[in-house]
Amino acid sequence: MFKQLVIGLSVVALSLAVSNTAFAYKQESYSKQVQVEVHNASSTSLNLTGVYKLENLTTKEMFFALPNTPITFSQVNGEVSIYQMGATMFSASGFALHALTGNDKMVVFTSDIDGKKGATAEYETIKSYKAFQGATFVDEFTNTNGEVWYSITDEQGVSSWVPADSAKVATVASQPLGKTPAGTQYRGSFNIVKSGATVQIVNRLDLENYLKGVIPNESYASWHQEALKAQAVVARSYTLSKAGILSSTTKDQMYKGYTSEQKSTNTAVEATKDLVVKSKGKLVQAYYYAASGGKTANIGEVWNTAQVPQFVSVDDSIEKSPYDNWSVNIPASNILKKFGFSTTDLLLDIKLTKGGSNGEVTAVTAITSTGEKTITGNETVMRNVFLDEKNASLKSSWYDISFTKPSGITDVTVQQTNGTTDISSLTGASVQTATGVETIPSGAVSIQTNEGIVSTTGTTGIQTVTVKGKGYGHRIGMSQWGAKARADAGWTYDQILKHYYQGTTIEKY
Repeated sequence: MFKQLVIGLSVVALSLAVSNTAFAYKQESYSKQVQVEVHNASSTSLNLTGVYKLENLTTKEMFFALPNTPITFSQVNGEVSIYQMGATMFSASGFALHALTGNDKMVVFTSDIDGKKGATAEYETIKSYKAFQGATFVDEFTNTNGEVWYSITDEQGVSSWVPADSAKVATVASQPLGKTPAGTQYRGSFNIVKSGATVQIVNRLDLENYLKGVIPNESYASWHQEALKAQAVVARSYTLSKAGILSSTTKDQMYKGYTSEQKSTNTAVEATKDLVVKSKGKLVQAYYYAASGGKTANIGEVWNTAQVPQFVSVDDSIEKSPYDNWSVNIPASNILKKFGFSTTDLLLDIKLTKGGSNGEVTAVTAITSTGEKTITGNETVMRNVFLDEKNASLKSSWYDISFTKPSGITDVTVQQTNGTTDISSLTGASVQTATGVETIPSGAVSIQTNEGIVSTTGTTGIQTVTVKGKGYGHRIGMSQWGAKARADAGWTYDQILKHYYQGTTIEKY
């Protein structure tokens, strides 16, 4: 009895002694916050490095999440559920994980728990806690029953003891990270929210740290530092011009987080901190792409928009890339399908309309045994008119085509009042016959000429179309391979940018 009393008194004394313990950890905040989706699935998870603050976005209650053990998220009856170490919580609005930095040891509760005045269950309850709540670790004690108890102080300065079997001790990290199921680690904080029937993980972090996870995936880390600096400035400009949640794919910018960071690309980001492309004092949404093929495009011509001074076609003959010239074979069946024809129709001819100043394609006409159709549109549409056997689109809208005309087809020329016209099919045409005007049906048509009877339709149509083009991407703004070539030739990053974005300046945002 005397021994237990001494222990109890020492516990109380210890609790009182640490009741004013200051918290050394700091919650991250971001002056230029970027939000980017990094995972989306019916059920997903995060594995944390370091303790994170956990906020229920519905109730605004604050909890903690443990490191080094998966936290699972899913949708249950329209709510987002979180599960870790046997504890579950639900929120209609989802959860936020706020990154903490420091070196504090934290005690996180894995179930509802009472904080006691001493290190046994018999002591008076000082404060009750919920699962996922936590407090700063102060000390550890094993009582006479062999039970391990932790001395804690919470964020309100309340000190107590909790049993170790209902809590875990973990450390706040100097570099907090979250790892998705794909194994990719990301800096910063996270929101886990509903996205239709799935759960979306959104990475929240500072702009400069976001760029560190972008640049090595948009350029090669081995490239000249001036090319990497140019890439950092345009990526920063593009990011600041966008609102809402970004994609981690080429829909916006390739982002693979902390896992992908490289020393050379981090140096480029740090060397250009806060710098962006501006035109007359306003931020430019600095579009960029892989390769121009020798000349960049006018934005108004390839995107069917108003022309913008900083996005005019400029010479890029210095560029050397794997995409200087490319070629791909397109099955006729894919073309027929794209234009809405039956795959049993015969593809007789294809005509390109080149409306761009450099010869960019702005319309494609397919002529078949049952008629013809034309597709017009911007460069995205024109790159998707021809899909290869893997349904991959073309690398750019700057291309030509070649093909072998169907066997058995004889070219026919029709005499008109203003000259002659070559045609591939008479389907749908009106002709004068002895009994009146008739419309020529689909299928084979025989015509009497001076040289005998010929057919306008053969037994087979075009089987394959070969597309040969230049460049990779929309070709508006900066060519990444062109920037490399200019950096290798001695250009500085600002000289590179002012060439691709005419009339612009490089300034801090």
